[in-house]
Amino acid sequence: MNIRTKIPLYTSIIVFVSIAAITVFAILEYRLRTIESIENFKKEQIDIIKKQLEDNVNSACNILEKAMSQCDNLPHHTVKISEFPPELKSAVRSIEQIYFGDAGYIWINELRPPYTVIMHATKPEMNGTVQFFYIQDTKQNVYEAFEDVINKSGDAGFLQYDYYKPGTNQKIPKLSYIRLFKPLNWVVGTGVYIDYVDAVVAKKRLALKEQTWKLIFIIIVFSLVLLSAAFAGLFYFGKTISDSVNKVKQKLFDMSKGHIPNIEAIDRTDELGNMLNSLNELITGMNQYSHFALQIGAGNLNAEFKPLSADDKLGNSLLDMRNSIQKATEEEERRRIENEKISKANESYALFADIVRKESDNIADLSYNIINNIVEMSGLIQGGIFLLNYETEKPYLELTASVAYERRKFKEKKIFVGDGLIGACAYEKKKVYMTDIPDNYAEIRSGLGTASPKSILIVPLLTEDHLVGVIELAALKEMDDFTIQFIEKVSEIIAASLFTAKINAKTAFLQSNYDNLQIKYKKLSDTLLENDKEIKNYKRIINDLKRNKSILSA
Repeated sequence: MNIRTKIPLYTSIIVFVSIAAITVFAILEYRLRTIESIENFKKEQIDIIKKQLEDNVNSACNILEKAMSQCDNLPHHTVKISEFPPELKSAVRSIEQIYFGDAGYIWINELRPPYTVIMHATKPEMNGTVQFFYIQDTKQNVYEAFEDVINKSGDAGFLQYDYYKPGTNQKIPKLSYIRLFKPLNWVVGTGVYIDYVDAVVAKKRLALKEQTWKLIFIIIVFSLVLLSAAFAGLFYFGKTISDSVNKVKQKLFDMSKGHIPNIEAIDRTDELGNMLNSLNELITGMNQYSHFALQIGAGNLNAEFKPLSADDKLGNSLLDMRNSIQKATEEEERRRIENEKISKANESYALFADIVRKESDNIADLSYNIINNIVEMSGLIQGGIFLLNYETEKPYLELTASVAYERRKFKEKKIFVGDGLIGACAYEKKKVYMTDIPDNYAEIRSGLGTASPKSILIVPLLTEDHLVGVIELAALKEMDDFTIQFIEKVSEIIAASLFTAKINAKTAFLQSNYDNLQIKYKKLSDTLLENDKEIKNYKRIINDLKRNKSILSA
């Protein structure tokens, strides 16, 4: 089969398929819109019915309200109409006479169990009785369902269910509107059977089906005529088309072998010209794909590339590949940074353990080494350690060490527990992290000038819930979560070491006092012993003198 025959034949097939697809789409769209119109009709009818139901129930409630306003004595709890006051009895009888539409009427029942029927317009034998009518496929009494609707929707609402239509033994879909009449705690309701709406909708659907078949027949006849004319015209112009098709064929053949042909000038303005133009665009796109892939292969993940269209699968796949590589690279970098942080944290924990092991006697040096290492490891620029002094009448926090811009600062500062942010942190035993720093809070000074901190972190030093002191840290940027968690964790080690150092210092002080007292006691004991010896010697001399005197007297 030569090109002259193939083009008309295949084109006719394509046209036929296209027409068929368009026909199917048009018919489906027509059916969809018609069905939507039918559904809108049904909804409008239901809305009209709902408005009518609301108006009738509201009218009935207005009658009851007017009757209640005229009653001298409000009725006691009773369900018998004959026992109602004359005004209320007349109102109920007036409501009983309200009929509308196709078998529309109004009923009244109690809101709460046992849901006694006060008045039923079409079945007066139900008045004053308790009725049980279970909604189809449920175990719920319809009167209980009325109560649920009122409770959920706020004193009024709609309920759809199947009920016996007057004059028939068949359950028909019914739409009811119920409203609570609060003065008597009554449910005033009405409803209509909406089977006629379904009947109208079914009729419209049948008409839609007939119109659809007519439309299909017309389109088929038109398509056959159109295809015949198209086949004849295409066969006539087959020769002029075959040259252009051969060009396209050759380029596609080259592309099938992995080659990217050169773009060729187009001298046609018809469909084949458009085809050649599209082929040139495809060739351009292939060149872009190749260039972009080479850039990605060379590691240039920021290379610019624009797909031929939103449906360009190859182009979008290349972009997805580039994005996946970028995400993988970013994820790898994130893991590397996270691993570096974890490794740095582990090294820092070990370093702090070594610091507190070496510096355990001198609290000032230990405090400085701790705060200096925290500031340096965390990339901060200022920090201080306050230790709690509870030996005075009013406990206070005393600054034992501070550092700023890697320089040791010698300051004397006392803060009472509860005063300021540091005192509040000590009192609450909870960390304080601030990024909205008051202008007068603090300034960080260096050789280049002063600057206000952008974030402040104050962490209590606790050991077994015992407050040892507080660490205050400042930075010229916001601290990240890793830094805050690191400082919170090492604060436990710091608290334990400082607590131990304070105990050791106190113990050393007491031991020194004890040793001094022992020395003084020993010196005093030696003096007393010498004095005792002298006293005994003097007594001996006196006794000798007395003895000698007696001898001389004799």
